[in-house]
Amino acid sequence: METPYKTLLELNPDSSLPLYVQIANGISRNIQAGILKKGVKLLGSRQMADLLNVHRKTVIAAYEELYSEGWIEVFPKKGTFIAQHLPTVEPISFSTNKQKPQAESPHLFVPQNKIIKIPPVITQRLAFNDGLPDVRMSPREELARLYAHYLKFGESQLFQYANPYGNQRFREVFSQFLNETRGMNILPENILTTRGSQMAFYLVSQALFKENDEIIVGELNYPTANMTFESLGLQLKIVPIDDDGIVVDAIEEICRKKRMVGDTPIKAVYVTSHHYHPTTVTLKPERRIKLLTLAEQYGFYIIEDDYDYDFHYANRPVLPLASADRHGLVIYLGSFTKRIAPAFRVGYLIAKPEIIHEIAKHRRIIDRQGDTILELILADMLEDGTLKRYTAKALKTYRERRDFACELLKRELGDMIDFKIPDGGMAIWAKFDDKISLETLSEKVGKKGLYLSNGLAYPNLNACRMGFASMNFREMEEAVEVVRGSV
Repeated sequence: METPYKTLLELNPDSSLPLYVQIANGISRNIQAGILKKGVKLLGSRQMADLLNVHRKTVIAAYEELYSEGWIEVFPKKGTFIAQHLPTVEPISFSTNKQKPQAESPHLFVPQNKIIKIPPVITQRLAFNDGLPDVRMSPREELARLYAHYLKFGESQLFQYANPYGNQRFREVFSQFLNETRGMNILPENILTTRGSQMAFYLVSQALFKENDEIIVGELNYPTANMTFESLGLQLKIVPIDDDGIVVDAIEEICRKKRMVGDTPIKAVYVTSHHYHPTTVTLKPERRIKLLTLAEQYGFYIIEDDYDYDFHYANRPVLPLASADRHGLVIYLGSFTKRIAPAFRVGYLIAKPEIIHEIAKHRRIIDRQGDTILELILADMLEDGTLKRYTAKALKTYRERRDFACELLKRELGDMIDFKIPDGGMAIWAKFDDKISLETLSEKVGKKGLYLSNGLAYPNLNACRMGFASMNFREMEEAVEVVRGSV
C-alpha cells in the first residue's frame, strides 16, 4: 500500500516555519505516531518534491535535518529509510463509532474533581452579574502613566525576583492606610499580598489546616470559599443565617457541645462580616463582639472576608472584626478587584507575623511572588490620593445605580421577584416567584444578550444575585426589558 505522504504532510506556505522544517516535523511526527515504521523507504527527493509541489532542494534540506536528528538513514544507491534503531510504535486505531480507545495504562487516568467548578465567562453585552465594578470607570490613564513610568525608569532590581510576602513599600503604605481607615494596628509584617482573595482562601487552608479539620460557614455561603475549603479536605459545619447575618448563637452551641463530649474543636469560622455573600446583610455589632469572644474562649480562627468594604451606602462602614482582634485570631483578607477591576490581581492577607510567614511558604510554591510593578503603582495611588478620589466617585455612582436599579426592579419586575434594598455592595439578592424557572429564564435571556445567573449555586431557592454596579441607567432599563419579555 502506497504511503499517502501528501495527506500526512500538510504544508502551510503562510507559516513562519520554513517548508523544509514543516516537512521534517511532519515526517518525525508520523514516525513517533507509528504511522511511518522503522525500515520503511521514503520517496526519493525528486519524487517527494513533485508530490508536495515544492523545490527539490527543500526536500533535500528536510532529509538532511531528519538525518542529523537520527530519524532516517541514507544508503548510497539504495535510498533513504526510516532508521532501524528506532523502537516499534503501534499506531492508534480509531474505530468508526468514535469511541475513546482503551487506556493502555490504567494508573494514568485523569481523576474527575467533583467539587471544583469552572466559573462561566460572561460574554453577553449586558449582565446582572455577581456584583462586579464597572471597569469603564477604572482609572486607566493613571494606571497607564504609572506602568509606563516604572517600565521606563524603574531600577533594574524591580525586574528581578522579589520575596513572596509582597513588595515592601506597598506593605508599608498599605499597613498605614488600613490603620488610618479601618481602625487596625498592624505593621508591614502583618501583610502578605496575593493574586486576589480566592488565592487567599487557598493559602490559608493549605498553611493552617489539615484534612478533615472542621470549619464553620453560614448557609448560602460564598460558593467559591466553600469549594476551596472542601477541595482541600476540610469538613464544613453549616449554621443558619438571618437578617442580621450569620447566627453566632449556633456557632456557640456547636463549640459548647464539642467541648462537653471531648470532640475535636472547630478550627475556624469563615464570615463575610460586612456584606454577607450572597444576601448582602451586615453582621450586627453585638454578634461581632460575641464572635470574637467565642474565638478566644474556644480557640478557633476567624477568616474575615471583607470583599467590598469600601462600598457601603447607608452610613459609615462598620469597622472590621480584625480591628478589635486582641489575640491574633482574625485572618483578614480582601482585594483591590472591586476598587479597580477584576483584571488587576492584587489581594491581601492580614494576620499575625508567624501566620504570614507560614502562609508565605505555601505561596512560594504556587506563585513565586506578586505583581511587583502593580503593587508599587497601588502604593503610589494610595499615597497621592488617586485611589481615594476614584473610590469616592465610584461610591457615589454605585449608590445612584443601586437606587435606580431597586426602583426599576420593583416597578417593572415587582410581581416576579422579591428583594431588600442592600445597604452596600454591588448586587441585590433577588428571590424569584416559584412559578418562574430561574434556570430557564437565564437560558432565554442569555440568548438575547443578557447574563443572569441560573441560581443553581443556591439549590431549591430560585434566587440569585443581580449585580447593578457594572451597568448604567440605560443598560439597566434594557436589561430589565429583556427579563420582562422572556418570562
